[in-house]
Amino acid sequence: MPLSPSRWCLSYRVTGRPGRALLVFVVFVLAACWLVAGLPVLAQTGSAPAAGWLGRQGEALVLVDTLGGQTLAQVQQRFTSGEATPASADRIMPAGGAAALWYQLALPAVGESTPLVLALPHPGMNRVDLYRPAADGGWDVLRSGDSIPVSRWPLPYLHPAFELVQQPGEARPSYLRVQHSHPISVRWTVWSARDFQESSKRWHFLLGAYAGLVALVLVICTVNAYFWRDSIHFYYAAYVLVIALGQLSLTGLAGEYFWPDNPWWNDVASNVLPVTGAALGHLFMRELVVGRGARWATRLMLAMAGVGAMLALGFLFVGRNPFFAVSGPYYLASFVIYLGVALWYAWRIPRVGLWVLAGVLAVLAGAVFPVLRNMQLVPVSFMTQYGAQLGVALEIPLLLIALYQRSRERRDNRARIGTMARIDPLTGAVNHRVMLERLQHVLQHQQRDPASGAVLRVRIGNLQAIRDEYGLQVAQMALVHAGACITHVVREGDTVARHRDGDFVIILEGRRTRDQVAELGQRLIARGLASTDILPPGTVLQLKVAVAATPFQAKEAVSLLHVLEAAVSELAAKRGKALRFLF
Repeated sequence: MPLSPSRWCLSYRVTGRPGRALLVFVVFVLAACWLVAGLPVLAQTGSAPAAGWLGRQGEALVLVDTLGGQTLAQVQQRFTSGEATPASADRIMPAGGAAALWYQLALPAVGESTPLVLALPHPGMNRVDLYRPAADGGWDVLRSGDSIPVSRWPLPYLHPAFELVQQPGEARPSYLRVQHSHPISVRWTVWSARDFQESSKRWHFLLGAYAGLVALVLVICTVNAYFWRDSIHFYYAAYVLVIALGQLSLTGLAGEYFWPDNPWWNDVASNVLPVTGAALGHLFMRELVVGRGARWATRLMLAMAGVGAMLALGFLFVGRNPFFAVSGPYYLASFVIYLGVALWYAWRIPRVGLWVLAGVLAVLAGAVFPVLRNMQLVPVSFMTQYGAQLGVALEIPLLLIALYQRSRERRDNRARIGTMARIDPLTGAVNHRVMLERLQHVLQHQQRDPASGAVLRVRIGNLQAIRDEYGLQVAQMALVHAGACITHVVREGDTVARHRDGDFVIILEGRRTRDQVAELGQRLIARGLASTDILPPGTVLQLKVAVAATPFQAKEAVSLLHVLEAAVSELAAKRGKALRFLF
């Protein structure tokens, strides 16, 4: 039996509960992301005990070895001759190519032998060498950077860091040699060993929480793709995975734990993965809006994805130059396109599009800082180093909610389309095609059990009179009321169908006696004659019922319907008689 409107609404509410539970869960994830986003501030605050040892302008001198081949002795002579200038943590230095930057560090004076950690909080530096005075008058050299496997660093960590012991009265300065692939502003911090360990715990907790969030998102996307039957979740999962690996590469966590023995990939991953993620972002946005009537948008995003793929291949097989100079404008163009498409999508489908727009704005707000830094427009700061991670951490749950809303709408649309293919939209009864299938099934079953089943054909005898007096709309309400009358008298499992000529057909399953079928017909006729608020005052339904009881003489569904049609037409032409049995 088809669902009545009230039953359909009840079914919709019941099936909607898991969706609401998932939405609550996603909101919880969003709150967790805000917490994760706030952890860097806590971690930054946690570094306060060592802030007094932070290298500042005047505490170090710097000079540039343009060809990168000078020895420490040669550099010392240049420092002695006064060629060096005071170092500044905000100054962008002319690194790149073979050039090397030399820093003469004045480490803090101590009253006793003190374990310290000298750290350069810039993951991705190509080569960092620390020259420390040795007891025999020579130099101890510690080497770090992407040109060396992280597992062989003196202190495997997110970025170059060196453990050292500062002696009281140490007279000779330490020297720091830095090589990098492009201009960079060099920051260094000096920590007590204990404070460094505490800071390291906080940062690893933060980045571990971020990695755990990504793993959770991948699981959710896989589950959603399976249950919603929507491939866009796989696009989003690929986008999140590559973007996350890129962010973890930029922060140094991937080099420390994922590929500590591969210096080549540790160096190129920070360029390859972000641009690959941007290309996947275009593919994801294309999948989101495809079919919305904007071919220009889908073609533009395919073109941008292709450009991103070529940049990634260039970084991978050719090297950083000259593609790095192109990557900045590519990212900025991608931001503009993401934002434009998100605005258009939010205008077309606000229920989903506003979530997408919020996610895009979040990631753009964070990612613009490192892009501007790579283009040498702003100096290194907290936001240039971690802004992209914060933006992505906020984008992930926002887009999850958007995809949930989108998949739910697609499911509801498919359900409505499927229902329209089987249900008469006016009365809620099954349509003519389904009726023939059910009727043929009853006929086949009746061959095995001759005493089972019955078929009734119901016609509103005064439907034309109602239409002539009150119009088409009231006639349609009469049909709806007739369907409701039939629904109330049949049992669960019976079929109420709408014939293409407007009659109703009731297919009764199981064994029914003649008296039981007659009683059902009489109740149906009585319901039609009862007054109702749906129809104009004094208007009732004169239902005519023709019944085909077992054993059926007709062996085909169409033949049986023709016999019933002739019988109900004969009833409609007569006054007073409303129920007739055949066979």
